[in-house]
Amino acid sequence: MKRRQAIKNLSILPVSGVALGSLTLGSALTSCSSSSKPKRDIFKELGIRTFINAAGTYTALSASVMYDDVLETIQYSSQKYASINEVQDAVGAKIAELCHAEAAMVTAGCYSALILGTAGVITGTERRNISQLPNLEGLKSEILSQRSHNSGYIHALRLTGAKIIDVETVEDVRKAINPKTAMMWFLNVSEPRGQIKAQEWADLGNEYGIPTMIDMAADATPVENLWKFNNMGFSLVCVSGGKGLRGPQSAGILMGKRDLSRSYNFIVSVLHHPCRNY
Repeated sequence: MKRRQAIKNLSILPVSGVALGSLTLGSALTSCSSSSKPKRDIFKELGIRTFINAAGTYTALSASVMYDDVLETIQYSSQKYASINEVQDAVGAKIAELCHAEAAMVTAGCYSALILGTAGVITGTERRNISQLPNLEGLKSEILSQRSHNSGYIHALRLTGAKIIDVETVEDVRKAINPKTAMMWFLNVSEPRGQIKAQEWADLGNEYGIPTMIDMAADATPVENLWKFNNMGFSLVCVSGGKGLRGPQSAGILMGKRDLSRSYNFIVSVLHHPCRNY
């Protein structure tokens, strides 16, 4: 299996579980084609310039260009009705299988994965805990992060009401852990700047029984990265669907341990149906 093909297969998954529920790692939609040109030049009509992107998969620069297979799948799924819950379950199961995770779900981008994953760790499946967010009184609410990892993305965690505790060394981590510690967060792109590397961070969390989350938003290549951190022992892994995977910008992946997946899936259900009895 070529790396490019494996990434193409994964990039299709966030779009439609209906079309791809039976995909295996070695299969691909080889018959898809999007050779027809659009009837209108929308960017030109709106006066928006286009350019050759030599910078990278930055969100502000439209991240990445989607594969033809992705566009074909979007078109296919937009013409049919399906239960979103069934789509999420089917696609999540396939992603988990491909990425060596116990469970997975599609989110509205990596930022969404960070918020849902953090909330799931903090609240579990207790409806009362979920409904009081971002008021975390009585709940574990502290998240450890290396000071060098504290970029703007960490605000996704703060949106849940969590308090960020800065650490720098292994000794700092051991001293900072207390009954209020909910999670340990790691920003993969900042690993070279921190004193604690990814494997050691995951090991520390497992040693103390504290969930660990890694944000690897744009680091989906080489393709082995999509299961590297699950194998490493991280509890939760957050990925952007619109960068290295070349899916829609509005897609992301949250994957990891099965017990935590029940929490964030429950949170989504409660938020979508606030009046339903669970």
